[in-house]
Amino acid sequence: MSRVIITCGSGGVGKTTISAALALRLAEEGKRVVVLTIDPAMRLADALGLKGLDNQPQRVPTERGELLALMLDPKQTFDELVSRHAPSAEVRDRILANHYYRSVSTRLPGVHEYMAMEKLLALHREADADVIVLDTPPTRHALDFLVAPDRMSGLMDEGVMRWIVLPASVGGWRMLEMGSDMLAGVLKRLLGEETVGEIAEFFAAFQGLWGGFRERSSAVRALLRAPDTRFLLVTAPAPGARAEALAFLEVLQKEGMPFAGFLVNRCVIAAPGPVSWPPPLPGDESRWEAVGDSVEAVLARHRALVVTQDAAIADLVAHAPRGACAWRVPEADGDVHDLAGLRLLGRAMEQAGAIRGLDTP
Repeated sequence: MSRVIITCGSGGVGKTTISAALALRLAEEGKRVVVLTIDPAMRLADALGLKGLDNQPQRVPTERGELLALMLDPKQTFDELVSRHAPSAEVRDRILANHYYRSVSTRLPGVHEYMAMEKLLALHREADADVIVLDTPPTRHALDFLVAPDRMSGLMDEGVMRWIVLPASVGGWRMLEMGSDMLAGVLKRLLGEETVGEIAEFFAAFQGLWGGFRERSSAVRALLRAPDTRFLLVTAPAPGARAEALAFLEVLQKEGMPFAGFLVNRCVIAAPGPVSWPPPLPGDESRWEAVGDSVEAVLARHRALVVTQDAAIADLVAHAPRGACAWRVPEADGDVHDLAGLRLLGRAMEQAGAIRGLDTP
């Protein structure tokens, strides 16, 4: 079975519910499964029937196997990263207590995606799981996750970053000493001398962690392209969802990431053919005919919807790599918010061939 399955797709297609159902189905086949959501919404906990999830794995009751679920907390992940990789307890405490670090760890652009990358890698290395199911945010933010390893690795390699992390001196930031007194004065007036000192202290303490960021960024880049990683594009027959799925597929192909197939959620099933009506009771002929006409009209609209849906799915497959599958999952009766509903959905995915397909190289 695939080591990592990454579910992607636009908002509103049931991606998180599909992730939960997939994870539960795999666990109840006897596997040890971890499902991680990096979407800040609480939909994974809702789908699993849990009151909440946090940054630590929480056990989900299963009939067989083992299922652990968690939701990314970027700040806590960053703190754990510092605690794990700081060269000493003293450096760790200096970083965690630094006011500038506290701001960077929550407000730095892209920090959510960076920490998602770090959490996935940590689980891959340490969770001892047969399968990790990663539930990503809607397509636009999922694309940010895909490029996070390259951005972080690039940041570590830039000469300006190496310049910034030169040792700080008593007078403040070494880069300010190498610049003009006017620049230093302006920054200190804008930020305050204490803030400039905090920034200098942060970079001085953080210097020993840069190499680890580079190494792990390269490791995640390799993991996203590994033979036992699968990207599952969850979509729906609606035009907007289909367009986003094709745009995401184009990125996967450009980046050389392994595409497993489309899972087309909330499909309508084919309607029956012409209905053979029993003969009406005497005196009910006209009323019976009106009922029959109404039912036939509904069935005709349903058949037209199936034709449109089939054309949309055929268009997906036509744009995909040769041999790619589009697995159809019928729309569930109501919202899925407990394990019983997830089991039904997982069974539908099994019958559609998606579970078996995700295990195919």
